[in-house]
Amino acid sequence: MKQGKCLKFIQLAAALLMVSQWMGAAPAQAASVQVNPTIRVGLFYGGSALPGANLLNEVGSGYRFGYFDGSLRFVPLGSTAKTAISMVKDQTVYYGTVGGWAGYYDSISSGIAVGGYHLQLPERYADFQSASAAACRYAGAFPAWIDGAYYVRLGAYLDSASAQNAQAAVPGASVTAPSGTGVSVVETGTGTILFQFDSADGWALAVQPGLDDTVKTRTIFRGNTYYGAFQYRRSGGNLSVSNVLPMEDYVQGVILSEMSASWPLEALKAQAVCARTYSYAKLLDQRHSSDGFDICNTVHCQAYRGIAGMSDASRQAVEATYGQYIWYNGGLTEPVYFSCDGGATEDAGNIWYEDTPYLKGKTDPYEAAVSDKIERYSWSVTYTRQELTDLLNGKGYANSGIVDVQVTKTSPTGNVLAITFTDSAGKSFTKTKEDCRTFLGLRSQRYSISGGSGGYAVNGEGTLPSVSGVYAVDGSGTVSQLPSGQPYVIGGDAAVKQLAPSAASGGDTFTIAGTGWGHHVGMSQWGAYSMAQQGYTYWDILQFYYTGIEVRQP
Repeated sequence: MKQGKCLKFIQLAAALLMVSQWMGAAPAQAASVQVNPTIRVGLFYGGSALPGANLLNEVGSGYRFGYFDGSLRFVPLGSTAKTAISMVKDQTVYYGTVGGWAGYYDSISSGIAVGGYHLQLPERYADFQSASAAACRYAGAFPAWIDGAYYVRLGAYLDSASAQNAQAAVPGASVTAPSGTGVSVVETGTGTILFQFDSADGWALAVQPGLDDTVKTRTIFRGNTYYGAFQYRRSGGNLSVSNVLPMEDYVQGVILSEMSASWPLEALKAQAVCARTYSYAKLLDQRHSSDGFDICNTVHCQAYRGIAGMSDASRQAVEATYGQYIWYNGGLTEPVYFSCDGGATEDAGNIWYEDTPYLKGKTDPYEAAVSDKIERYSWSVTYTRQELTDLLNGKGYANSGIVDVQVTKTSPTGNVLAITFTDSAGKSFTKTKEDCRTFLGLRSQRYSISGGSGGYAVNGEGTLPSVSGVYAVDGSGTVSQLPSGQPYVIGGDAAVKQLAPSAASGGDTFTIAGTGWGHHVGMSQWGAYSMAQQGYTYWDILQFYYTGIEVRQP
């Protein structure tokens, strides 16, 4: 990412649920934390799961097939010397141009087809070598590992009738239908199956690049380069793809995605320690366990796009902090971070719903020194009254037309903690905590609101934006403070009615102007950049942004 571009920040999507999960869990103690554990990173899953997934050797040659056991030890089942392979679901897929991308397998009819119907010979084989040797006696045959046993299968037919027609020429063969859990390994660009995997016991196909472990492999997948192995899980649909690799290799990828390899070394070190600690916390809380991996590759967890763009500095940042985590009171922390704070960070309890002693807000004296490098460090957005009216109505807040919106509470560090919308009937709607940013789609929690000023008319001499703290004089000369909320008044006709702001008394637009980008909790990445430029170490950076912590190996 270019230096002038604001960095993506860790955004806790569905914050109410997720924050309660990580804030509520007891922190892991040092004795239970490993140095350089294996971690599974979800790359494509859920709605992004793939009909087919290509791999291409970049460093190293060939592939081993197998699965990861309960301890994430690779159990080998077979291999190929091919350098370009694709894993496809055991249903009909096609190789060709899909969505403008050439060279992928998809369910859309085009190009070369790989069918999901096969012929299976009755013999069971003791190992991959025996099944491979038997498969050599038949055209289009391949070894298959099905629920713990090796078989020989033939063909990749598009329908049952085609498979049954071919069955007559292969005595003893049976027809197998497409499987909801099966995965075929094909030579990329062809319809040739090299190996097939299926497990009713829940094991997922794993592919380990390289024919042995003598070379540290690099593998190209979907245009990005990765260390480590890949796992392919199916449950009736497309393939969920995960990258399975040592923590230290994963951290290398995170700092390349969350910062830039050209940034100062001490900033990269700080990011490496944060990324390592945060990912271990996600591994422990099993946020994505139901998806079959530990952490995802988006800002829902941490941005991760493989290792392309590594530099000497990024490698050194990981190596120099090897195995180091951030601790508080003997327990592993969850050190969230974000792009830039615009002048001050914030208490976790002011943004989410539980306070955390090491995530305390403070004025940031460092970030402003590099504000000219940060794209949209200062920002603004304008809403009309009608746009706010429609926005609130669309989100279930029925109103008679928004006439005013104000910041109604700020923190000691100046970040917004509450905003209040008022409609023409005097009804108020208040958003607090992180909703002050997300409800309006704002870039940060640090801003002010101007314009509009529907307010309350005062004797024809102007308006007040609210009646909070306002005093009135009655007919007898008695001075008293107006009640909070929407007060009621008695008119000259003795009618009692609620005092409402006037939509006609102000302008039609509201301008929200702020600084920074992110939730403001934890470390500012651009603040780390600035501190590193000023000669501070990564430990200085982490100690400033996280309160009362220590940095060390378990």
